[in-house]
Amino acid sequence: MEEKDVQQLLQIAQLIYRQRSGELSEPDQEMLNTWLEASEQNRRLFAELSSGQLEAITRSEADQEKLQASIERVYLATGIKPGPANIYMSKWRTWRWAAAVLVLALAGAWALRLVQANKQPPLMAVHTDVAPGSRKATLQLGNGSTIVLDDAQNGVIANQGKTVIKKSASGQLVYDASAAVATEITYNTIATPNGGEYEVILPDGSHVWLNAASSIRFPAAFTGNTRQVEINGEAYLEVVKNAKAPFIVVSGKHSVEVLGTAFNIHSYPKEENIATTLIKGSIRIVAGKNTKVLQPGQQSLVSRNAGDIRLAPEVNMEEVLAWRNGKFIFDDTNMKTVVSQLERWYDVSINYTGMEDYRFNGEISRNVSLSKVLKMMELTSNIHYKINDRNIYMTK
Repeated sequence: MEEKDVQQLLQIAQLIYRQRSGELSEPDQEMLNTWLEASEQNRRLFAELSSGQLEAITRSEADQEKLQASIERVYLATGIKPGPANIYMSKWRTWRWAAAVLVLALAGAWALRLVQANKQPPLMAVHTDVAPGSRKATLQLGNGSTIVLDDAQNGVIANQGKTVIKKSASGQLVYDASAAVATEITYNTIATPNGGEYEVILPDGSHVWLNAASSIRFPAAFTGNTRQVEINGEAYLEVVKNAKAPFIVVSGKHSVEVLGTAFNIHSYPKEENIATTLIKGSIRIVAGKNTKVLQPGQQSLVSRNAGDIRLAPEVNMEEVLAWRNGKFIFDDTNMKTVVSQLERWYDVSINYTGMEDYRFNGEISRNVSLSKVLKMMELTSNIHYKINDRNIYMTK
């Protein structure tokens, strides 16, 4: 493989890295588009490099000779040679930095790749854009009043009996129930809209992260021999252990019983199954008369209609926790699921008629604008798109 081909692959890797981190300038984006438009083999190679299916080089391969050998292995694995394109970029300061960039690119850190043959050249036009979601939610107090949390000042924002509710400097909602008495039972509800997420520390110290379009209802102070909350949508919980008061999460006809653990619950009303994934500890899933104890790494699926409990045959933990880690991760994910996640996070409506059987693999930051996500879908598939305000239309 010629030296100029090695250099070109490294240049493309750098552009992908900058795009993923949200630091790609308009001239650099045009540069990447120019390379992709130059030839079909460039688009094919871009899809392969971005898919995460190829062998990635290690950070130890920092000198030019070893790095070139690694890129030659990429070339041999795909059989695709970069096509011509006029791309001029400044030299990088060190080969070690370039190697780290290529690791990210070859590991599939950015692109979506459509698992489908006969891909067509993409249409590259961005007419408008939609910003990603952010930290926002509302708090409904026991007296029915509502506080918009993203507008609230840091410090004490409300009192429920003798429980003090504070907004921390980092944006968390913190419940201090140290002075509460056992007779106080006042329920609060925190709800995130489409395009929102929020973090709360419950009265017992348990930590909850809410995804977009989700809610949690809980007492301002836990009393009695159980700690029960209600969740709709998606939440990640780290529960403080208290053997005398088990923690119970109720979602529809499904409940999770736990002493102390970390788990993710995915329970959007319009979706057929409630998925509960155990990260650490042990939990018991209850659905009607059915029960099942989960071990770390297992995921239960409970049908909303039948109420049966079954275990998912395979669980990609990175995909499950992607939202919590600020990412979208797709692992042979169907179009319906991809669209649902994008609609909730960007607060948009997406029409994809005729593409229901498409599936995707890839990793994308949740902190980039919608057009960057759609652009990568477009560049690596035969999907075209148009943004009209908050309505997105996908076509083949």
